[in-house]
Amino acid sequence: MIKIYATKEDYNKYGSKILEDNEIEKYLELASIDINNATLTRIERRGFDNLTEQQKDLIIKATCMQAEYVKEESIYGDTELNSYNIGGDLTVNLKDRQEMSDKLKLSKLAFFYLKRTGLTNRIL
Repeated sequence: MIKIYATKEDYNKYGSKILEDNEIEKYLELASIDINNATLTRIERRGFDNLTEQQKDLIIKATCMQAEYVKEESIYGDTELNSYNIGGDLTVNLKDRQEMSDKLKLSKLAFFYLKRTGLTNRIL
């Protein structure tokens, strides 16, 4: 079962209200999966309730920001092309993403909050 890290009330407090009432829970669930993946499942393994209050607060805010990002950017199923060439040879280049938040398909603001939790470090 997927643990959803933010509630509708949290979204109404921290979000910019771009999500409709009937879609908030759906996007918070998708965002929670992204947030957990960005922390290498450390939230799930440690247990959300076992984190510090500051970590919980930052994760809730990150989840709200990510929910909006998921809706706005339609990030699931999209592949970004940088260039293509059709001629003698077929060449397709995928856009090279430099920032970790882009590689994770994560809102830059959500990643900012997550970095402050200490749970995104690759080596702990």
